Parts: sequence; structure tokens; C-alpha cells
Amino acid sequence: MKEKINKRIIFEILAIVLIAVFCISLTPRTLQNDTFYTIKIGEHIIQEKGIDMIDPFSWHGNLEYTYPHWLYDVMIYLIYSLGGMTGIYISTCIFAVILGITVYKVNSKLAKNKIVSFFITIGVMYMLRDYITARAQLVTFILFVLQIFAIERLIETKQKRYGLALIVISILIANLHVAVWPFSFVLYLPYIAEYIIAILDEKTAKKFGKEVKEGEKLLTKKKDGVKLLVIVMLICVLTGLLTPLGTTPYTYLVKTMQGNTTQNINEHQPLILMNNREVISAIIILLAILIFTKTKIRLCDLIMLGGLTLLMFYSKRQSTMWVLIGGIILNRLIYTWLEICEKEVDIKAINSIISKFEIFALTVIMLSLSFYLIRPKLKTQYIDENMYPVQMSEFILNYFEENNIDISTVRLYNEYNYGSYLLYKNIPVFIDSRADLYTPEFNEGIDIFTDFIESSNLSVYFGDIFDKYDITHVILYKNSKINMIITEANLRGYKLIKADDNFVFYEIVK
Repeated sequence: MKEKINKRIIFEILAIVLIAVFCISLTPRTLQNDTFYTIKIGEHIIQEKGIDMIDPFSWHGNLEYTYPHWLYDVMIYLIYSLGGMTGIYISTCIFAVILGITVYKVNSKLAKNKIVSFFITIGVMYMLRDYITARAQLVTFILFVLQIFAIERLIETKQKRYGLALIVISILIANLHVAVWPFSFVLYLPYIAEYIIAILDEKTAKKFGKEVKEGEKLLTKKKDGVKLLVIVMLICVLTGLLTPLGTTPYTYLVKTMQGNTTQNINEHQPLILMNNREVISAIIILLAILIFTKTKIRLCDLIMLGGLTLLMFYSKRQSTMWVLIGGIILNRLIYTWLEICEKEVDIKAINSIISKFEIFALTVIMLSLSFYLIRPKLKTQYIDENMYPVQMSEFILNYFEENNIDISTVRLYNEYNYGSYLLYKNIPVFIDSRADLYTPEFNEGIDIFTDFIESSNLSVYFGDIFDKYDITHVILYKNSKINMIITEANLRGYKLIKADDNFVFYEIVK
């Protein structure tokens, strides 16, 4: 027995090390646009000593801003102030590693195996690779995985410490990323639904003098721990008040869904299954196990999968939760199937790996794969100068200074994708990737987001939008539709101040 325990410990250490290396290899060096405004908002909160609910970075003036992930912004700014862009990259690597290890530990605890949990974790992290970046979602991924663990342990054991953990997790999410806080309550529903259905089955059976029979494919159990779960969930509803944002946790998602930002931002678009082979593969494996084996699925897991699948098809951003939580369910199904085929399969597999050549082969394969994934990233820069106006923003600041132009009076038209970089460089913006800020749902009577969309795609004449906002200067991608028209039509009133390989900067002459 001692030898078996030692081998399991050895594999656990090996698995954690390999997962950590793999997660680091998935972490990009190049920053996304949200990171730039995250730094500046964190700086603003600390230097201004609080949250004023007013946007300080747009030249539109006095726009109401909800600071939806203020705690994460402060944390990232502190990291940035200590270590610069390198510090942010290292912290992202650390969060990715924490996520990977959390996924592995939660899987191994809930599905009670280590081998399958290891490979599931590798698959989950690989499928999440595009979402491993310095954004609040990376931290909330960790919290959601821990929430599932706490929910299941609370139901099984009725230990109050898991209820306390759920309350703490809810408070953290409400302050780290308020947009996803309502989703945390969705995760409670499958367990409550299974409990209600189990009660109804029990009452129906008693009414007709029969016993409740176990389904051929579905496992439905009435667990009294769900009663405690409902109480905890109701307490968590009140945790939205434990933020400096007022009622924002209760209203933010509703307002966002009422607007048109989700229709125009790529990650909010519906999932096209044919473009996601990894998701297709996972669905095929799930269906194959359920259809062609004797493996049974818990009713709460089936409801969870169904709900997450609907959310995923509604918005591909939700595929992240489908992968994270679906991975736990898939792990449970695979290991149940393996246990049906052979008892103690996990212990036997660990003994085989630890005692033979396989441990060397596994290490070499994982390290080689990690090296293959990280090698191209080592050549990249923290800021992609093809995407962000690094040189042009420096020129703009110098140009205004040399010509005695007060930057606070400038009304600059810029595009959505690099607005965050401009405000990071202390240049007031027309728009940036805080899309909700520029919609009437959050600022009544203002629809800057729609004006930008329609002017940039030429569904309205951009000159009319420039007149509407009294634009004085314009910065554009060199290959943008607006610049092509200005250039090809040789439009009057646009004085070219500077052009480089990727951007152009105009002054509007009236």
C-alpha cells in the first residue's frame, strides 16, 4: 500500500510540473487591447484614491463608467508598476499555471483519478489557449472551477466550509469581473433541478405504489445537501452589494444584453461549429461514450452540458465555460467507462507509468510539445506595432507639444481596436474596447459605439459623423476603408500630418 501511495505522489508531482510547463508555453507575450486600459484604470483608481464612476479617458466628457473589473485593474496596475510589461507577462504565466493545476486537482478530486485527469487538463488548457491573456476572465476561470468543486463537495458532505468558500468566490467574482457574476448562479441550477426531479419521481412512485428505478443512462439522486446549497445561493445573491459599484452587479449584464455591442464584437458572436474542430471532437467523444457504452451520466451533468451548449452556440465566448466544466463531466464519464472495463484502472496505469519507460516518454513528449508551442512566442514583442500605433502615438504627443496644442481640447477620431493603447499613452480617445461605455444603455442619449460602427464600415458617410462630434484630428489604419476613400478621392479638408507603414494621422482643416 505504501508503495502504491508513493507512486501516486510521484505521478502527482510529475503531472503538476508538466502541466505548469505546458501552461507557460500557451501564454502569449503579445498583449491584447484590453490590457492597456486595464493598466490605466488601475492607475486612475489608486492615484485618485477611489472609484468615481466617471470615465477619465474619453474626450466626450462625463461619461458614466461602471468599472466592471476594478479589483483586477488595480491588481494588474500594481504588477505593472513593479515589473512593467514583463511583470504582466510573468503574472499571466502564473495565472495560467494556477488555472491548469486547479483544473487538474479539481478533476482528480471529483472524478477520483489522476491519469485521465492529467490528459483532460492538457486538452482543456489547449482549447482555452486563445483566452489565456492578461484579462479578468483568466482569474474568473480559476474561480468558476473552484466553485464547481465547492458545490459538489457541499452537496456530498454538507460541510459548511464549502458554503463559506462559495460565498467568498461570489464576492471575488463580483469585484473582479462583474459581467460574469450572474453566470455563477447558473452553475447552481443543474444540481437544484436534479433534486427537484428526484423528489417528483419519488412522489410519483409512492402514489402508484412503486419503487424509484435507476435509469439505463441517467442517474438521478436526491441529495439533502442541495437544501444547504440553496441557502448558500440565496446568500450569494446579496454579495453583489459587497462592491463599491452600487447596483452594477445586478444591472450590468442586463444592460449589456439590451445593447448592440454583442452583435458587433467577435467573441460575442454565435459559435460556428464547423470552425471549431476541437469542440466537435469533444462532443463526438461525449456522445460516443453515452451511446456505445454502459456508462451512465448524472442528471445534473446532463442538464449542465445542455445549458452550457446552448450558451456556447449563442456566444462563442461561452465556449470557455463549456470546455472548463464539460472537461470535468467528460473526465467523470471516461473514467466510469474505464472502471467498468477494468477495476482500479487508475492505480494500474500509474504503476505502469512509474515503473517503466513510459514516464520518460511522457516527459519527453510533453516537453517537446511545450517547446514547439512556446518557440514562436519567444520571438514576439509585448506590443504588436502592426496592431497598435506605437510610433504614431509618440509622434502625436510630440506634434501637439511642438505646436502648442492643448491635448485636452483635441477631438481625435480613432478606431476601436487600438483606442485602449491610445488612452494608455494618455491620448484622449473617441472610442476604445470598453464598448459598453459608449452605448445608450450605460449613457442615456449617447450612442458613440453605433456611430463608430456605421462610419467605419461606411454604412453612413464618415464626414457626417466627424461633423457631428466636431472632430479635429483623425488616426486610422492605413488600409482602413475611410483612409482609402480619403486617399483615392483626394478629399479636401484632410491634411496628412504623418503616415507610417500601418497608420495615418490627419488634421481636419475647415
